[in-house]
Amino acid sequence: MPNAAPIDWQVLNALLRAKGPTNIQHLATQLHSTIDDIRDCIARLEVDGCKFDHSIQGCQLIEAGLGTWGDFLKPITSLTQVYQQTASTQDALRRLIEHHGRQADSAVVVADSQSAGRGRMGRQWLAPPGRCLLFSRAWVGSNADPIHTINRLTFSTAVAMAMGIESVTNLNVSIKWPNDLLIDGKKLAGILVETMTLPNGQLAAMIGVGINVNLNQADLQTMPAEVQDIPMSLLLHNQTVDRLLVLYSVLDALNSALSETDTEKILTQWRKRSMLMGTHISIQHNAKTYTGTVADLDLADGLILRTDHGSLVHLPAVSSTIVT
Repeated sequence: MPNAAPIDWQVLNALLRAKGPTNIQHLATQLHSTIDDIRDCIARLEVDGCKFDHSIQGCQLIEAGLGTWGDFLKPITSLTQVYQQTASTQDALRRLIEHHGRQADSAVVVADSQSAGRGRMGRQWLAPPGRCLLFSRAWVGSNADPIHTINRLTFSTAVAMAMGIESVTNLNVSIKWPNDLLIDGKKLAGILVETMTLPNGQLAAMIGVGINVNLNQADLQTMPAEVQDIPMSLLLHNQTVDRLLVLYSVLDALNSALSETDTEKILTQWRKRSMLMGTHISIQHNAKTYTGTVADLDLADGLILRTDHGSLVHLPAVSSTIVT
């Protein structure tokens, strides 16, 4: 962010990244401002929903209010819509793309909660309000092949999410093909990529993301018994980080990944984090089950599996599932 960033942005950014209470005088000096200006800024942030803990040690941000999210993301998005609640960020983004067309590229729709959130294969995404980071990011490009596009976007997003989360935590994030991010074998985040065709023939995609940031043990107890032992969150792994900072970091990494022309860089990062490289698994695709060893990844055509019969098959992310 350039030095000419508005003072509210600078103050919020500093407090988001602080590890504890921040002395107002120190913050004013750091930002070449005055104590009164900093206090006025904090008052404006409170009006926008930010929660602070004021003590003798200084000011500590407890939670960034939704009213600040759109302005904070302006340096890295073309357009942002923030909802307290929506049915699905994917559906809201689809409408935005239909209205803005090519200009919607990199636009983001984010929600505090969803009433009809969905994951891959039509599965329901369960997320209590305020606990998860739920957003969809638009991509508009020239690739006319939806399958190749979904593969590329899914894998690039997984790598970007892992890198973004790792940049603001002390965690090592693993990627479980095709669309899950895990910590210690438990699900931290999921990805859903859906495509549409614009009137001019361009292909567009909605990249849907759900990240468990503040899920706690009480939240898990409210979930169906069959999934209570599946989720993991940053909070459950002793990482206290604001959802807005996670969102900014992931979107920043995603912008870089989607503009990266050197596919080997993406593949290297994916291989580094993949839970499946070299493992023996069974994968179902088009009602057929393939069993073999994971050999590699092709960003266009999907996972490369060397079957037990010795042949190589490419399994696209959009229609393949690991058989457990």
